[in-house]
Order: sequence, then C-alpha cells, then structure tokens
Amino acid sequence: MNYKEPLVKAKICRIFNNMIVDVVLDDGSVSHAFCPEVDFNHQLYSVDRVVYLTKSADKRRKIPYICQMCDVGSSLVFVNYKYKNKLFLEAFHKGILDADFGRFVRVREIEADDLLKMVNFELLSDNGERAFVYVVDIFNKIGDDVVFPSSINFFELEMFEELKRMRAKGADTYVFLIVPREDCKQAKFVWSQDPIAAAKIYDEVHSGLKFCCYSCNVNQKSVSIAQKMNICY
Repeated sequence: MNYKEPLVKAKICRIFNNMIVDVVLDDGSVSHAFCPEVDFNHQLYSVDRVVYLTKSADKRRKIPYICQMCDVGSSLVFVNYKYKNKLFLEAFHKGILDADFGRFVRVREIEADDLLKMVNFELLSDNGERAFVYVVDIFNKIGDDVVFPSSINFFELEMFEELKRMRAKGADTYVFLIVPREDCKQAKFVWSQDPIAAAKIYDEVHSGLKFCCYSCNVNQKSVSIAQKMNICY
C-alpha cells in the first residue's frame, strides 16, 4: 500500500488521551492529530515522539490530522488499522499468504450489510472449501517479540461466536494477525497483559480456531505485509 502524498512529519507535544494528541509541525505551528490505534500499553504515543501524519481533505474537521506511523526508535510502527483489509487483500493476491491460504483461489471482502457482521473475509477453493478470516493488528512489544492479546472487547467476543458457528458448518476459521512494525522476531501468546482475553483465546484455539501471523515492511512511503511469522504459545 503506497501513500499518494508524502506524510507530514511532526512531534508530539501534548497527549490528551489515548486517541488525541497535539503535535508540532515543521513550521513550528501546533495542531491536533487523531490516533486511530488505542495505545493500551503506552508504547506508541509519548511527548517528543516523532509521528507521521496525513491531513484530512475535510476542512470542517476540528482534528485535521490523522496519525499513520510512530517512530519508536527501533522501527516505524504503522498505527492506522483502517487499512488492514487492504493490506490483507494485496498480500493474498501477491501469493505472500500461500503458506496458510494457498489452496484458496477466491477471496470476498465481507461488506457492512452482510449477515456476517464481525468477519472480514470469506475464502473459497476450487474444491468447495471455505474459510472465514478476522484480521487484526498487534503491535505491543516485549523484548524481541510482539505479544498478544492486549485486550478483548464485546465486538471480538461476538466475532469468536460467529466464527464458531462457521466451524460448525464445516468451514475453517482464522484470526490473521498483522504486525505493523519491523523490529520483532516472532509473535508470542502471553497471559500477563489480559488474562481474561488470553483464557478466551486459549479456549477458542482448542475448539478449532486457527491463528496466523505476518510481519510488515514499513517506511514513510508505503506499508506492505512481508512474510509469515512464528507464533510461540
């Protein structure tokens, strides 16, 4: 995924909450920026951290900028989860995901008015096999590993139930983890961040839900899924 316009470099000068910050632009002016990814573990947004932004075309917006990347020193971290479906589709069509989805030849992005409300994609093979995929970013890092889960919400609880119903009908089901940074060696399932979320995932894996994880290439001009990552349980 390439950005059409150069990203705007800025530095955080004030943090209001996990989703809104003040930034100093190159010309010295101060403006507001919206942060799409909630920073539960305070690894992304901090005063004096360099961020890269896009500016909304809607001049009526009170918060004119949207944060796309944070520079955490060891890597740029892509923080706009709204592009996760686009990244998945690009990687699927390029064959990057063949280790997990190579037998599937067709992909359908599930629309907002579909009966399946919580799932992102349906995959189909020539043999009639079906798979349903939920796509999510993970970015929290401990040591050299990106770790999950960091939280669980009601939306995700419903997603687990929806995928369970699809498994009962004979379909494969996947949670596809995107690691939107370049400084992690593997993904690691941990109990320490949110034991309730970890217990739910543990139960779902034992009932047939599959997890796969892929790293990303991230720079100031583009973001793309790179290769499969090992998940350590």
